[in-house]
Amino acid sequence: MKMLKQEVYFPIIIGIHFIFWAIDLSLYNGSFMEVSSDTLFFGELTNVGWDNAHRILGEVFSSWVVTVFAFNFLMATRARWVEKLFGGLDKMYLIHRRSGVIAVFLLLAHFIAVPRDLVAFNPGKPLGFYALILIIVGVILSAAPIFKRKIPYNKWINFHKLMGLFYVMAVLHGLMVSSLIKELPITRVYVFGMAFLGIAAWFYRAFLYGVFNKKLNYSINEVNDLGSGITEVKLKAKANELVYKAGQFVFVKFPSISKKEQHPFTISSHPSEGDLRVTIKGLGDYTNNLHEKIAVGEAVTIEGPFGLFTFDNLDKKEQIWIAGGIGITPFLSLIKEVGNQKNVKLFWCVKNDSEAIYKSEIEAVVAENPNIDFTVWTSDDNGYLTVDKLGLTAYKDKDYLICGPQVLKTSIMTQLKKEGVKQKQIHDEEFAFR
Repeated sequence: MKMLKQEVYFPIIIGIHFIFWAIDLSLYNGSFMEVSSDTLFFGELTNVGWDNAHRILGEVFSSWVVTVFAFNFLMATRARWVEKLFGGLDKMYLIHRRSGVIAVFLLLAHFIAVPRDLVAFNPGKPLGFYALILIIVGVILSAAPIFKRKIPYNKWINFHKLMGLFYVMAVLHGLMVSSLIKELPITRVYVFGMAFLGIAAWFYRAFLYGVFNKKLNYSINEVNDLGSGITEVKLKAKANELVYKAGQFVFVKFPSISKKEQHPFTISSHPSEGDLRVTIKGLGDYTNNLHEKIAVGEAVTIEGPFGLFTFDNLDKKEQIWIAGGIGITPFLSLIKEVGNQKNVKLFWCVKNDSEAIYKSEIEAVVAENPNIDFTVWTSDDNGYLTVDKLGLTAYKDKDYLICGPQVLKTSIMTQLKKEGVKQKQIHDEEFAFR
């Protein structure tokens, strides 16, 4: 299945709308009219035909909002086929977050441009205004970095779930007020069909997800404080074991910390190993000093696996792996699957040697596999890693796997593209879902 990346996703959403609207408007022979309407900044419209810019633009903007949010709710279902379509749950959530921000601007544009009927009162009018305010507030609280840092995750996620209710209010507004969309057959079916899909997806995620997605029960078998704010947790299955691939991640719930919250953690063990291992760096209230909050024997639940940062999407024999800090975790699993058909150079970027907590484990694997070359790159001694320091004579015949802080990924990816490496050869894993 071809992956739908964000540079393709957004033009497709825009293009579909233009096509449907263009076809419908070119064939429209109806009598829709602004008998007595007003606009926010452009005055009143009296006995003006349907083909005025205010009406068309206002409703085009609103139809984009409906469909963008519908796809966002579909992404939130974590359906496997949706994850594959977008190239992994991490990529999907990045599109989800950016789509929400774009939708807010489209919603504001709709509010500014669309004419409001003055002939008769309609309860859909105030409903639309309330939906506008609530959606804007919801997206700001969900996406603005300052709020994401200050609002505890459990409160943030609970408020984020209300976005579906605000969306229902917006759709009801669209159904109740007079609109040009209702008279355009193709656009009407598409927009309200997507609205129904979005509501159904939200309802499934909010009320039925736990019924159809059974979580696996595990218990904590070992807890290790590795220093540098990193905790290693080994989990043992109580019944059914998780079936996963090297490089994937899971959502883990530690009930002793929170009975409702679950967080994504990359699996650092290999599928052939007995215990399921996750290595967690303290990056917030939930994960800071994790080794002090949990204990051996406690029950945990696992949901997954997710992610496409696996060998399935790689076709080059020569591979360059670049990890930054805790971004080494997927490589701890992947490195144990490097056979005779692959040649791998792994660079682990850390501040100093003391942060290379898995150095001996990786070196033990490398000692038994001559096809792996491993370098601990310390910025204190060598500065930041750049592409010209990878020791390569050619760049275009390789796959590149990158996992680490955004600044590292952006820097390396930009440099690789300057060397002629295609985007499809660069595989990265996102850190931040929130």
